[in-house]
Amino acid sequence: MKTLFTLLATATFSLGDTPQAIIVLDASGSMWGQIEGKAKIEIARDVIAELLADLPSDLELGLVAYGHRREGDCDDIELLIPPGKVDRAKFQDTVNNIVPKGKTPLTASVEFAAQALNFAEEKSSVILVTDGLENCDRDPCATAKMLEEQGIDFTAHVVAFDLTAKDALTVECLATETGGQFLPAGDAASLATAIGMAVDTIVTPEEEVEVEPILENPVTLTAPDTVAAGARFEVGFAFEGEGKGHERDFITIVPIDTEERLWDNYSYTRDGSPVEITALPDPQKAEIRYLSGQTRKTLGCRPIELTAVTATVSAATEATAASQVEITWTGPAYPGDFITIVSKDAEEKTWAKYAYVKPGESVVKVAGLPTAGPCEIRYLLGQDRTTLARADILLTEAAATLSAPESVVVGSTVPVEWTGPMTPGDFITIVTKDTPEKKWAKYAYADEKNQPAQIQAPMTPGAAEIRYIVGQGRETLARVDIELTEATVTLSAPETIVAGSDVEIEWTGPNNAGDFITVVPKDLPEKKWAKYAYTDIGSPLKVAAPLDAGEAEIRYIAGQGRDTLARIPITIEAPTIVLTAAASAEAGSKVNVEWTAPNNQGDFITIVPKNTPEKKWLKYVYANAESPAGIEAPDEAGEAEIRYIAAQDRRTLARVPITITPSSKEE
Repeated sequence: MKTLFTLLATATFSLGDTPQAIIVLDASGSMWGQIEGKAKIEIARDVIAELLADLPSDLELGLVAYGHRREGDCDDIELLIPPGKVDRAKFQDTVNNIVPKGKTPLTASVEFAAQALNFAEEKSSVILVTDGLENCDRDPCATAKMLEEQGIDFTAHVVAFDLTAKDALTVECLATETGGQFLPAGDAASLATAIGMAVDTIVTPEEEVEVEPILENPVTLTAPDTVAAGARFEVGFAFEGEGKGHERDFITIVPIDTEERLWDNYSYTRDGSPVEITALPDPQKAEIRYLSGQTRKTLGCRPIELTAVTATVSAATEATAASQVEITWTGPAYPGDFITIVSKDAEEKTWAKYAYVKPGESVVKVAGLPTAGPCEIRYLLGQDRTTLARADILLTEAAATLSAPESVVVGSTVPVEWTGPMTPGDFITIVTKDTPEKKWAKYAYADEKNQPAQIQAPMTPGAAEIRYIVGQGRETLARVDIELTEATVTLSAPETIVAGSDVEIEWTGPNNAGDFITVVPKDLPEKKWAKYAYTDIGSPLKVAAPLDAGEAEIRYIAGQGRDTLARIPITIEAPTIVLTAAASAEAGSKVNVEWTAPNNQGDFITIVPKNTPEKKWLKYVYANAESPAGIEAPDEAGEAEIRYIAAQDRRTLARVPITITPSSKEE
């Protein structure tokens, strides 16, 4: 069952009030379905962008989404933006970041909106735009009756997006039971039109809405007697006598024996005659009908014959599995038409990898299936996936070879020479021997620029495999064994070091990509680190010690996985810091400060008012400058402090008081 794009705008206001609306976007899985080659979620985003661009300035708008966080959860309904003055950029960004994945709690969403807007005490309206049916065991018709009975003035407008007529009529009751509009929408243009009509109804006070009488006068239709199946064509319309249409009226094309009130492809008539309609995809005798938007009564009709369209596809009779196949084609190139390669016995209206066809072009490239066997190239109509042309092709087994050292150190970068089909997405990986098929670790794509491929080995010692994996289907095309050996690492450094100072560390080890050495408190959890240096600097290297005195460790940490490959203890001693200066100084004057300290790289000395927060400073001198040095005093008189601040985390390591007196230059 399709599950939907549902756009739900909800408003509660009375004449003279500012209209409020909530758009509820259903992000259920069917939103990835396509119309003329474009995903419905993308169509929805574009339509909402148009809506925002033309939004009346006095409309307050919010956003609700459902099905966007969890699969299979009928309670996944969330208010993302409360109704209010519209920040268009924020609104659109929020919509663009919604990812379809869940179910369609259609009925619960209508209730959610109604409750959110206090429907029992306030006038409220809902616009529901859905491409699917309720699939959370609720009855939308019963709920519509309840909301109409309990609400002070509740109205639901329904936009049926990409639904068949019969499916659409199952949710029509939400509109009819509450006095709302029912509006079909089959593509981006009609979706925008339908939502626009619904929003117009919300923002226009009820007293000013012109309600057209139900049309009784016949409508005369003009159109070609024949048209190619699937083609776009124009239909003109005119009313007899004084008759005129309603903005919800539409013209549809249906098989000639279709029962009343149903429709297929259609266009709204609100913009006048003529309108454009897409013919049905199958050759047949059909009928064009003008339907009342209020009653869906046929107000005018005329026959039309849909003639067959032809297409051809041709390619080499054999190709390597998963390889790119060059296909020459002819055909109508309607929007959304595409060419695919499937197994010979694949069901109709199914496809694998594909390429869209474009007017004016005659060649496409399509990736074949990853497995060998008899297959078929098919030209499919975008409208309903009917196969318009087909040709046989035999896919033969693809071959690949791999060559690399028999053993390497864990985590090292391994040069792998290879041959293979180089189909898009193919890659080479190194995994432990017991890794399931269609799983991988670090990898390199199998393309010409990666020859040989440079791949980082796993960190687990033991038997491993190099695998050539086909991008399509993730099948392993070739494999070769490789042994991963333990890494040998040594560390050497002084046994004690002053807090914050640089520790010179000699080391040996694999020096794999991203490996580094850090000095941390002994109780720091694994896969955590403090100041560090990458091993590609060479040996020895220097790392700043922590600022806290106590037992610590020097750790060699693997860049891949962050495992500690070696460690040695080191003791961090508290630094001895002495600051000496006069007990007082004039505001803004230079204060001669003398110090003894470790003078670690970046440490500095500053003078600040006593109430200055920690990790804040004014004018300063670096501690590695020559002592004593002049430091500018604060401009305001009062109690102050001389502070010695560590560069590593801006911690104050020592302080002495100083009194700042008014400047003698002040009058």
